[in-house]
Amino acid sequence: MIATTRGKAATLSLYRGLFRAHRKMPMEMKQLGDSYVRAEFKLHKPVTNQTQLDAFFMAWEQYLEQILRTSRRKATIDTGALDEKKDGGGSTSSQEIGFGRSLPSDMVLSNEQKEQLEKLRVETTRDRK
Repeated sequence: MIATTRGKAATLSLYRGLFRAHRKMPMEMKQLGDSYVRAEFKLHKPVTNQTQLDAFFMAWEQYLEQILRTSRRKATIDTGALDEKKDGGGSTSSQEIGFGRSLPSDMVLSNEQKEQLEKLRVETTRDRK
């Protein structure tokens, strides 16, 4: 079980931390992120394979750190404490500081990962239509 392998407190701390980090994101991304976190934690609740659980927690901890790092950077730029320059020498607005990162074009994905990315793509483009 997900909570017993890492400890219930550690699992809840990560889960809550993800929702707190999402508060700093644009509303559409926050809603999508929150629903995705809920679904993934619910889906992994019955998992008992320690290797899978370690990978699950490591991925979510890395995601959380990336979101927090991006939020701090955006906040620093918003306050004027950091004057970031783009490659062309122009200044970068805080709106151009994006959440997430691009995947390398040569990355090999499993069928399950491809399906998950397709679901995410559909979910993120649904509200735009």
